Amino acid sequence: MWLFLFLLLIPTQLGKHFWPEWSYLMGIRIDYLSPTLYLLDLVWVVLIFNWIKPSVLRTSPLTGRLSKIFKFKYFLIAVFVGINILMAVNPWVAVYKWLRVVQLLITFFYFRKNKILVKENLIKIIPCWIILESLLAMAQMAKSGSLNGIFYWLGERSFSFNTIGIAQMSVFGKGLIRAYGTFSHPNSLAGFLLVSLLLWWWLREKINKTWWWMVFWFGFLGIMVSGSRTIWILTLGLIFWFLLKNIKNKVNIVGLILLVLGVIIFGLRLVNMEYQVSDFLGGWDSDGIGKRIQLNVAGLKMIKESSLFGVGLGNFLVRLPEFQKNNGIFWLQPVHNVLILAWSEIGILGLSLMFLFFSENFSRKKINWIFKIILGIVIISGMVDHYWLTLPQNVWLLVLVLGLV
Repeated sequence: MWLFLFLLLIPTQLGKHFWPEWSYLMGIRIDYLSPTLYLLDLVWVVLIFNWIKPSVLRTSPLTGRLSKIFKFKYFLIAVFVGINILMAVNPWVAVYKWLRVVQLLITFFYFRKNKILVKENLIKIIPCWIILESLLAMAQMAKSGSLNGIFYWLGERSFSFNTIGIAQMSVFGKGLIRAYGTFSHPNSLAGFLLVSLLLWWWLREKINKTWWWMVFWFGFLGIMVSGSRTIWILTLGLIFWFLLKNIKNKVNIVGLILLVLGVIIFGLRLVNMEYQVSDFLGGWDSDGIGKRIQLNVAGLKMIKESSLFGVGLGNFLVRLPEFQKNNGIFWLQPVHNVLILAWSEIGILGLSLMFLFFSENFSRKKINWIFKIILGIVIISGMVDHYWLTLPQNVWLLVLVLGLV
């Protein structure tokens, strides 16, 4: 029951933010710096406690799992973490972020030890993720704002078309809200839906074909209304490649025909002789590319300043104002590149530890091609955004994927 509930809650972000002095930057509350207790965390505590408790009862303290902390390699990791925290301008943020890393590592090993059970639950849960998020996303776009009510308790943020900083796009010159679902940003929603669809593909042999296609179409529509251009491109490319490789029965053929017709209709509605390209599909942040470049430059400067140990986990934003003093654009956001973000915060030693972790846990495994594609999607989208490292729903989904590899 607890595993089912935990997985079900992954797309939500209902939680209590705390605002100690160190969560402010230039007098502004920063969500990324705020220690937060999520409903998901409470379920996690019960889930992991029930998992660890039998093992603790069966083993002595010297021979059980906890004895691993005395191994030399764990001592070295602890030393690195301590130095990384000490080097941080805001050490409290670094401590909080490292505690989150420990939580994620424990969850990774839980998923790895319980793959079969997790897989059985995902067959029921992934449709809930995709259908509910996609329906909410489409309703938000139709309403030009949040639905509120019960969706607030799922983590939906309150917004309207006129909310400052809200993500928008323009279709045929009409301004539209980009759908958020229960996520912090439409790009985050889109990435989550695409990876969820890939997991749905991985499970397809155990699912009724008609039901599989229904869920797939909901996910496709959810991605479209998110307005994430990177995920749009990746999704359409993957859809055609997958379907052309897997036409084995009538249901798949019907699905392919419907998909092609849908794409053609969508394209014809957009490619209209009466409109210029900028008229029928625009409205995104016109300074988006410039902002990303400036953040990349700031990140590279941080790397140059502290290449070995990094500026401290979670401290990119803390240090950012120092590196934007002479910029024409000022944007309090994590750098939109996961490699630069990780390198700037944990340095080359931290990246080396990450490499050793992945080498130790994955180098001898035969990885299913679906998971290779998922990891490729994460890397590609992570080159132009940060949500796979900074936003909780995407981070939990990534840990789930890694645990199932």
